[in-house]
Amino acid sequence: MENKPLLRSLVPGQFAALVDSLGAPAYRARQLQEWAFKHGATDWAEMGNLPRTLRQALAERYDLSALQLQERQLASDQTRKFLFRLRDGQTIESVIIPMADHATFCLSSQVGCAMACTFCATARGGLERQLTAGEIVEQVIRLRADLHHDPIPGLGDRGHNVVFMGMGEPLDNWEAVEVALRILMTPDGLAMSRRRIQISTSGPAAGLRQLIATAPGVGLTLSLGGSTDQERKQVMPVPGRTSLQEALRLAADYGRQAGRRVTIAWVLIQHTTDLPEQARRLAGLLKGHNFKVNLIPLNPLSDSKLVPTEQPRVLAFQQVLTAAGVPTFIRASGGRDIDAACGQLRRRRQDR
Repeated sequence: MENKPLLRSLVPGQFAALVDSLGAPAYRARQLQEWAFKHGATDWAEMGNLPRTLRQALAERYDLSALQLQERQLASDQTRKFLFRLRDGQTIESVIIPMADHATFCLSSQVGCAMACTFCATARGGLERQLTAGEIVEQVIRLRADLHHDPIPGLGDRGHNVVFMGMGEPLDNWEAVEVALRILMTPDGLAMSRRRIQISTSGPAAGLRQLIATAPGVGLTLSLGGSTDQERKQVMPVPGRTSLQEALRLAADYGRQAGRRVTIAWVLIQHTTDLPEQARRLAGLLKGHNFKVNLIPLNPLSDSKLVPTEQPRVLAFQQVLTAAGVPTFIRASGGRDIDAACGQLRRRRQDR
């Protein structure tokens, strides 16, 4: 049996036409929007101020929920990882990451990933399918509810950021991601500021051009994986088809358009991406441009020989970039005592 469309795949502007098509008064559209986005309803029965006949008519056309919690892990640093089962039996991961003064929601945009990056557990299984906009938005709804029921100590209710940094390459599912962004940012949707949203990408040229053409104004993080095209292809085979120069040029173009500094994500792998000459070449590529660098020590995989860079080499790499005038920060990988690296929890479940 084919799944129905998800109600939360509709942008708020489409709710008026939906309600009208069902013969209901126009004001029901706002009530329905509030249940879908503000209240995050996951069952039609929760919508107490909507007539039962309207709820039944909606349920015949749409599904309200697509995610079922399969596993929730809590790390000692309060990182929370979620494995959700989808209606077709596939699974995806989402993460709540505690920051200094807020929580960040890490979202998946695909089931699996086709990018084949050597440091990523998600890539080991390949791409299964794209997520719909509703499946993306519901991740925010579910994580927001978890945070409401179980606040992170010390953070209170200070709102949350969103990063598209979970399973999948978001720019390879741009049609759904773009709709999800509209829902996240519209006042009648989740009413998030574009300043609180970040897209992390491996930099496919076609996807970056779509991002520029759409101009959502959200933040951009570009993962490089190498300081030359050859290095990049070895670590990130599929993204490496886009040259470093083109990926950086397109990212810089988007940064100027959005009025935001673009972040370069650099995963540090011992004797692979932590060499002094790589730091010098990277500094040369970035110097004089509006980029900053996040150095991310590898979150090791259980079935991989890749090893994280040790702290002295991390600091040395940072020093080369900083001396060249490139703002560079070291980002710790959270949740190391659970399956925190993207795709690990899903793979462990599949292996069972």
